[in-house]
Amino acid sequence: MGTVEENVETECPASLATAAPEKPLRRTRWDTTQEHASNGTSSALPMTEVIPRVFDHRRTSEEVDRCKRGQRSELHVNEWGKYGYGGRLGDEVIARPIQPESLPIPRVRRGDISVEAFFEQFALAKRPCIIEGAMDDWSAMQEWTVDKLLQRMRHSSFKVGEDDDGRKLRMKFKYFMDYVKHQHDDSPLYLFETRPEHDPEARKLLDEYEVPDLFPHDFFDVVNSRSKPPFRWWSFGPKRSGTTVHNDPLGTAAWNAVTHGRKRWVIFEPSVPGRLAKGKDFFDKDTEDNEAIMYFDFILPRLRARYPAVRIYEGVQGPGEIIFVPGEWWHGVLNLEDTIAVTQNYCGYDNFDRVWTRTRRERKKLAYLWLRNMRKVAPQLYERARQLNEQDCFLMRHERGPGQESSSSDSSSSSESSSDSSSDTADDLNLRQVHHPAGAKIVAPWLVKPTTAINGVPSPAPPPLPRCSQPPEPTGSPPAPVEEALAARRKQQQQQQQKQQQPQPPSCGDGLIPTPAWAQTRKRPHAPPQSPEEMALSAASPLVAESVSEG
Repeated sequence: MGTVEENVETECPASLATAAPEKPLRRTRWDTTQEHASNGTSSALPMTEVIPRVFDHRRTSEEVDRCKRGQRSELHVNEWGKYGYGGRLGDEVIARPIQPESLPIPRVRRGDISVEAFFEQFALAKRPCIIEGAMDDWSAMQEWTVDKLLQRMRHSSFKVGEDDDGRKLRMKFKYFMDYVKHQHDDSPLYLFETRPEHDPEARKLLDEYEVPDLFPHDFFDVVNSRSKPPFRWWSFGPKRSGTTVHNDPLGTAAWNAVTHGRKRWVIFEPSVPGRLAKGKDFFDKDTEDNEAIMYFDFILPRLRARYPAVRIYEGVQGPGEIIFVPGEWWHGVLNLEDTIAVTQNYCGYDNFDRVWTRTRRERKKLAYLWLRNMRKVAPQLYERARQLNEQDCFLMRHERGPGQESSSSDSSSSSESSSDSSSDTADDLNLRQVHHPAGAKIVAPWLVKPTTAINGVPSPAPPPLPRCSQPPEPTGSPPAPVEEALAARRKQQQQQQQKQQQPQPPSCGDGLIPTPAWAQTRKRPHAPPQSPEEMALSAASPLVAESVSEG
């Protein structure tokens, strides 16, 4: 890019933006009220400063606009910086210290704790923490610099988002780094690659770090790599990018390691309702947004002021540090700098029960393949999974008869990629994190015998888990076809509905006390909202009582 061209572009008055020549320079986009209105949108943008988008590569602007239109189709490409976080406002939010009302995320040094102690004190206890000194020997600490990554992977394509149909939006690394260098967006595009092994150059990233020995197990390795759910992400988050509050799929736990940059974390306990943790009711959908930087700017302070009794954990993760997030804990992240990190989800002894019960309900085909392979290569896990099924009276899909459901709360899964016809052998599986030497001393919690607190003498064994009554073996004629079973079920439902519609006998005192007006319309009056003082003085907080219902 020449000096003359740069001076012409940066000194052009905003009022001349609409009077551009027939073939304007492709590398310049002006975020001005005039251009925004000329694109046919309904209102002018509240711009505080005009920032030209000048890139080093000719195609960067085209690639960035394509990905922005797919990632957020409701926004014009020039609206990505309309709130002004790309300037002084964003710098002020990033420099803002953590409020003293928040609870600090505990910290532990790797040299001060053993694998077994970490399992007992954090993983099994489901306590988040930041681990120091666990990745000092990674070559990624030296190799994952911007210059070295550009030299190695400039032509590799990475995922930077998804469109409305769930299709991945990919961009070459050289264009993405050009965007990172010049962007002034409120919430920038975020490189989050799920399958680096598919690119010849990106595959080398996997050899430059290793799974910390504090997380020796991942029992999803019992299925082949094609059927295993996404579990690993290599990420490059520009300054001000981040993820809104969520919890991880299938109840898995996660660790996240930062090699360069800094992340600010907010974490909520699983008992906090998802809608509250996400701040759904604390921003105006017509005039505000809820991206990560907005969440830390005004949504989180509003949540804290309205519900002071809610425990909120916050902390800053720096380079060379690993954060552990237990399964089903709500968490959100804001990248305070351009940040490079790698994260993995896992299923271990600390969360196997929860992961299995969710997988069998949400991913039925995967659960079938998982259970089948457990029987071959991990009999201890197989017996535990069967024990949980018997305890809950849960029938796997291959165990059900015609028209028979797994349970009363069973729901179908519409997106499955596994195939029942595939057959895995031990050669198809990477069982290193199923039988990892570092976890040899970790005992499955369901095999630990409870002991008394006085002299360590084992207490009496707990009563056996209740077993479901199995249906009797069929005798005589074979079972009715599926159509007949469904017809019988429909008839039974119709009879129940008719029974409910029949007039009920008068209750005690009927006719003596007049029925209130709200009862006649079957609508109860809304209770007045509780004040923060009432919430703090409440003996049993409704936040803890309400079950987690959002993913």
